[in-house]
Amino acid sequence: MAYSTAQSARIGWYTLHYVAGRHIVGPLTPPGHPPKPMRSPAPDFNELRTAFRSLFQREWKDIETGVYKMPRDLRRAPNPLRAVRSARDYLAEARAVSRRAHVKGGGVEVRAQKREGLPGYYLQNFHFQSDGWLSERSAQIYDTQVETLFTGAADAMRRRALPILRREVDRLAAEGRSEADLAMADVACGTGRLLAEVADNFPKLPLHAVDLSDSYLNAARRNASFARNVTYVQAPAESLPFADGSLDVLTTVYLFHELPPKVRRQVAAEIARVLRPGGLYLHVDSIQYGDTGLDILLETFPRALHEPYYDSYCKEDLPALFAEHGLAAEEKDLGFLTKVNAFRKA
Repeated sequence: MAYSTAQSARIGWYTLHYVAGRHIVGPLTPPGHPPKPMRSPAPDFNELRTAFRSLFQREWKDIETGVYKMPRDLRRAPNPLRAVRSARDYLAEARAVSRRAHVKGGGVEVRAQKREGLPGYYLQNFHFQSDGWLSERSAQIYDTQVETLFTGAADAMRRRALPILRREVDRLAAEGRSEADLAMADVACGTGRLLAEVADNFPKLPLHAVDLSDSYLNAARRNASFARNVTYVQAPAESLPFADGSLDVLTTVYLFHELPPKVRRQVAAEIARVLRPGGLYLHVDSIQYGDTGLDILLETFPRALHEPYYDSYCKEDLPALFAEHGLAAEEKDLGFLTKVNAFRKA
């Protein structure tokens, strides 16, 4: 009852955000421009609703059977003042997104900041978001934006990685390796939403939080402030600060769809380099074309929000991509609009 009530409240809260935000943003195409024809058929709304409900039903089963704990956010009473402030900031940002979406060059405004040491593909206003990944304000509002986009399902989708991680930790324990003997990195950890859940469920597992944005690393520190098993490292995913074969587990969450195809291969090579032989990589990202009957949603997303590499990602053959670097596909789990792929280093 506690889980159902809390999740229902979250879904209702973020659905209100979604409705208000769509009203502010308005049409997805600029005024006077007819929408481009779509390749994909209309969505199956029954499949969409079923996948949404199934996500939470499966999560509750995992919690009930002890695979992982009740999520931290659901164990605590919400802070009404913080919620109202987040809603206010989200709606203000929706107005900025709407303006930027219909202005030429609105997706690359941050390039004017000329940040040294950051790759060109990174200097973009992904999602038409103010400041891209480069400010504390961006990091503070990001989680509200993502939860609104998925009407309260984003954290639950990320947590589909936890059952696979639990099985891996248990398997290694059976081989005589305890949590404290392992090493894991969450690369491009963002605001640390999955990182915090991993730290909560595996408090003795040494964790490395890696991100290129110092602002988002600060947000991750706040989200995982309770944890004593996390170190924070500012670094790009294509040049990780770890020795060869030094990690047992590595995760990425919603990273690869924001990388150019060439950089995806560089990051895949780095993941393979830093994993020990037999190590596990958990790839958490968007579903792709052909995974469900909802391809039109994937086709629409990069048209509505600045996601220059998303369409190519949805066509990417992930098993082939990672096989090039010695990572074999082991299993996958679809959770609503997110897919978790597990890859094993030979």
